[in-house]
Amino acid sequence: MKHLVLAMATVAVSTVFAQPTLDAGSAPAPGNSYAFVIADPITLNGAGAGQVWDASGAIQTSATTVDFIATSSSSVSASFPGADVVIVADGSETFIDVASDGLYILGSYNPGLPVTAVYSDPYRYLQYPCTLGTAWTDTYAGSYTYNGDTYAQSGSGTYEATGYGSLVLPWGTVDNVLRVDGSETYEESGNGNSYVYDAVFTYYYKPGVGYFVARSIDASATFNGAPAGVQLAFLFLEQNSIGMGEQVAASIGMEVFPNPATDEATLLFTAEGTLSLQVIDGAGRTVLQRSLPRSGAGLFRETLDVSGLTDGLYTAIVTGTDGQRGAARFLVQH
Repeated sequence: MKHLVLAMATVAVSTVFAQPTLDAGSAPAPGNSYAFVIADPITLNGAGAGQVWDASGAIQTSATTVDFIATSSSSVSASFPGADVVIVADGSETFIDVASDGLYILGSYNPGLPVTAVYSDPYRYLQYPCTLGTAWTDTYAGSYTYNGDTYAQSGSGTYEATGYGSLVLPWGTVDNVLRVDGSETYEESGNGNSYVYDAVFTYYYKPGVGYFVARSIDASATFNGAPAGVQLAFLFLEQNSIGMGEQVAASIGMEVFPNPATDEATLLFTAEGTLSLQVIDGAGRTVLQRSLPRSGAGLFRETLDVSGLTDGLYTAIVTGTDGQRGAARFLVQH
């Protein structure tokens, strides 16, 4: 998902045996920030249901942070009218369209050059819904101008969800994880030069987190046919990273349906005692808040009127007086 230029997460009821499904409720939202540990490469084998991938021995080498901002916060937002959120990593911005059938990259912006690359053919890097056995291939194309020269971009990616189960990280175990294996080829050419980037990825997603929990990458690049570097690494979220901490610590299992919702959305959750409900929009503003008096433990259903909400991504949060908490993202599309 990270490209170079020539000049340079619905929370499901979570058990280890549950089959996770990624949908629009698992999409990234503005305001989230994720702290990642970068570790030496590690091999995690295993496909199918009920896997346990043990990365507890991953050796940290460095760290990085990935932020998600509103499109309006970018200085080049006018170039990406269809974007719903912007990923900010390593000083560059990647513009994402959150659609009902997946997440699309619309292009990127590197303020250091500066270069704005717009994809005429967007790239679907994650398909919705995505569950065990889901497979897809997508191509993309775009261009950018640098120092008066135009550079053409093209690429393709092939992905398949190959397993689900538990991912054991150095700080603990994350259940209800979906593994997606993929490969990508990216090419660009211009001013008499060519650059090619090939990568093999393995992603580990937890529904509702809004980004991947971990990723392994084996990548290499060439410039005019000559080797231009390799990348071998394993990245995983820090324990206290926003998003990861919320979802792993959540003790209330929640689902939202239908997702996307048009007029009504139904919350299904397991809890007990006195609870409160809060719904926030993609900018972090509270659009609905009310108490949910409950008595004994059980499975409960709560209906939300979303007919008056604008289209976009929302998060429903249920909190108990005893500290229990659950969260689920859903999309509103009229």
